[in-house]
Amino acid sequence: MSSAGAPKPGRPLKSDRQLLWKGIPMRPIGNLASSVGLATVMFVMAPTSDAEAAKLAGRSVKIGCQVSLTGKGTEWGQAAKAAMEVAAEEINAKDGIGGIPLELICYDTQTLESEALKTVSRLVERDKVLAISGPCFSSEFETIAPQLDARLKTVIMSYCSAKPGLSAMSKWAFRNTLTSDKQLTPVVEAWVKEYKPKKVVIIYDAEDAVSKAEGAIILPALFKKHGIEILDMLTYRTKDTDYSAQITRAKSLGAQGIGLGSCYQNAAAIAKEAHKQGLTVPIIGGACASAPGFIEIAGKAAEGAYMSTAAWGDDPRPEVQAFMKKVVAKLGGKQPPYSGPRAYDIVFAFKHCIETTGVTNKPSDLYSDRDKIRECLQGLKKFPGVAGELTMNEVRDGVGVTAILKVVNGKYTNIAK
Repeated sequence: MSSAGAPKPGRPLKSDRQLLWKGIPMRPIGNLASSVGLATVMFVMAPTSDAEAAKLAGRSVKIGCQVSLTGKGTEWGQAAKAAMEVAAEEINAKDGIGGIPLELICYDTQTLESEALKTVSRLVERDKVLAISGPCFSSEFETIAPQLDARLKTVIMSYCSAKPGLSAMSKWAFRNTLTSDKQLTPVVEAWVKEYKPKKVVIIYDAEDAVSKAEGAIILPALFKKHGIEILDMLTYRTKDTDYSAQITRAKSLGAQGIGLGSCYQNAAAIAKEAHKQGLTVPIIGGACASAPGFIEIAGKAAEGAYMSTAAWGDDPRPEVQAFMKKVVAKLGGKQPPYSGPRAYDIVFAFKHCIETTGVTNKPSDLYSDRDKIRECLQGLKKFPGVAGELTMNEVRDGVGVTAILKVVNGKYTNIAK
C-alpha cells in the first residue's frame, strides 16, 4: 500500500475483516511504496464471529522474515517484503493459519552479516516465531547457518541465497531458490550458442559471497566446459564505483565477452563503463545481477545481456499474473526480482506445514512445533507456487527449471525453450 494510504500504527483499516498494522516507525526506505521502514511488521486480522473457532492455540501464528531494505540488497529485500505482505493479506482474508491470524514479523538486515545474525536471534529468542523466511544474501545465510543446530534450532528458508553448499551446513537451513550453478548452466549454454565467444574475461566482487562463487568457481568451470579461453579474472570490492581499470584490461586483452559475478548495481556500472570505452561485447551475469534494476541503471548498455534467474514474472499462468499485479502495485509500479515470488511461496509452504503436521502453536510446544515444520519442509515435493513447484532436494535446496533472461529492447525476455 502507498504511504498516502497506509494506516497509522494501531489504527485498523475500515473493512468487514480488519487488517491491523503494528510496528515501530523508522526512516522511509527508498521508493518502496508499501514501506515506512518498519522494524517490525505484523499482519493481524480479527475473526468476525465466535463461530470461527481456532484450530490452533493462541491469538496469532508468528512467522519471522528477514529482508534487506537497505544496503546493496535493497531491491531484493523490498520485493520480498512486499510479496510476503501480499501472502499474509491473502491468508488472513481466508481465516489465517489453522483458524487464527498470521502475524508476520519483519526486520531489515541492512544487507549486513552482523545485522542478519542479530535479527535472527531476536526473531527466535524474543519474538518466538515458528519459522523464518530469509535472509536473502548468501553472506547473511552463511553467517547464520552455523548457529542453527546448536543454538537457534529454527527453520530459516531463504528466497534468494544462491551460493552452492550453504544449506548443507545445518538441518534447519533451507532455500526456496536455485543455486547459481543450476541457474547459470542453461544460461551460459544459450549465451555461447548465440554469441560464440572464444575468449572472455571474468569480473567479480571479491567481497560478496555468491558473486565470488560465481566469478571464481562457477563461471570458470562453465566457460571451460564450452572451450572458452579465460583471459583474466578481475576483481573489485562491493563499494567500488570506478571500473575503468577492469574494462581497460579486458579491452587490451581482446575479450569477446564478459562474465560477471556481481550484484545488479555493480553489474550495471561495469556494463556502462564497457560501452563508454567502446567495448561492446556480450555480457552474462548470475543470480544477483538479474534484478530489474540492472536494466534501469545500465540503460542501453544492458541490451543483449544474458542473466540467470529463479523465477519469471511474465509467466502467463493466471496465479502468477494475479500475484504480480498485487506486488507491482505495492512496489509503486516496479517489477520484482525473483526474491518476490520465491518469498511469497515460502509463506504458503509454512502455512501448509503448520496446518498438516500437528503443530499446536502452544508456547509449551514451541520447540516441537518448530521441529515439525522442519521435518515437513524437508519432505516437500511439488508444492505449487508462483515461482514454480517447490521441491526440496537432499541438502534442502530448491530444485526445478529456470528462465533464461536476455535484455531485448530494454526489457527482460525469457528465451528458454
